[in-house]
Amino acid sequence: MSAQSDVAARGTRSSAHVPFRARLRSAGVWIAAAIVLLLTVIATLLMTSDAETDDPLHYDSTARNGMKALVETLRAHDVEVTTTEDQEQARAAAARPDTTLLIPANAEAMSSGDVDGFESTLRTHGNRLVLVDPGPAIGEFTDRIAVNDNSSPLGSPDPTSEPECPAPGPQAAGTVTTGTVEYAETAKGTEGITACYPFAGPGVDEIDGAEVAPGSARGQLITDAAGPVPLSVIGNSDWVTNEHIDEEGNASLVLSELAQTPHLVVYYPQFDDAEQPPPSTIDFVPGWFLAGGLWLIPCALVLMLVLGRRFGPLAVERLPVIVPAVETVRGRAALSARSHDRDGALHTLRTAALLRIAKRLSLGSEARTDEIIASVAGATGRDPGDLHHVFVTASARTDAELTDLVHQLTQIESEIP
Repeated sequence: MSAQSDVAARGTRSSAHVPFRARLRSAGVWIAAAIVLLLTVIATLLMTSDAETDDPLHYDSTARNGMKALVETLRAHDVEVTTTEDQEQARAAAARPDTTLLIPANAEAMSSGDVDGFESTLRTHGNRLVLVDPGPAIGEFTDRIAVNDNSSPLGSPDPTSEPECPAPGPQAAGTVTTGTVEYAETAKGTEGITACYPFAGPGVDEIDGAEVAPGSARGQLITDAAGPVPLSVIGNSDWVTNEHIDEEGNASLVLSELAQTPHLVVYYPQFDDAEQPPPSTIDFVPGWFLAGGLWLIPCALVLMLVLGRRFGPLAVERLPVIVPAVETVRGRAALSARSHDRDGALHTLRTAALLRIAKRLSLGSEARTDEIIASVAGATGRDPGDLHHVFVTASARTDAELTDLVHQLTQIESEIP
């Protein structure tokens, strides 16, 4: 223990001054981080300004149930693909020669007049129509094909299906994944209808008394080449989705159906306003409000970082009066005595005594305890071991022992010339 080890015995030491440039460099890290975060938010908003739809089987959707992958694959295979939600634009595009019209979803949103208008356009120009799992709405397009209702509800189809038909496209595609719906000819033995990929597996039986007679051509892919408009029904929507198009022979099958003509029109019908669900509260929030809300996030983070940081070391203010160190030591010793902190009080008194003795013996401020004790022993003739016991190792377990040690410290200090 050096003579200056107890800082409290000699006064308060001021902390080092932190230069302004050092503080600026430290804050610069957070400022740069905030700027990067703001730029990221701005770039994200710009890249997503045209909000991508998440409607099922939408031609622009990259979600699992979207159809973006199929559209881009067709374009990569030199098929000119026109995508639209506008009915008039779709009819105009379907009027070109060598064109296939694909309606992937929302067939039930089309009225009988809409369907008649499209079929008239397709029939005039000898073009094809492809529907993706239209369900009961198939009746609006043709009376030659219907949803198959003669399958046993207790059946458990195999997870994959074989073509079971001579059509070249399904034969080349081979096995595909199995869906949940079959389509069939409404009248058994209808000319021009080809059905592929029928359900197969345990309990897959036909029942009597259904609208579709047992033994009718049925399958998950059914084509009608002899109707007013050449029609293909893709009964399993999973075949065209981003998630499942790459499974089994799904991609090969749908590409063979949709790439038969150099032009493809993908029309995504929309429901009338009266049929759409009422708008929610979020629909009335302007787009800029979300951008402003995102701006507030980094601003709040920067504000919390600024307010949460210390603004450098505490300033040391000089007191209007000077309190001698010895009075401070004695006052702290008295407080320790009242709180029964005998060891703390003894340590304070020992430190004060050593400081005074070192000054009397003209020892430097850096003199260590052992040096001071050796000088005291030489000046008083006392045993260095006894002095070490009094100044270092002795402890006070009771008030009497503390008093005795204090008397010894006072006695030793009085013997210093």
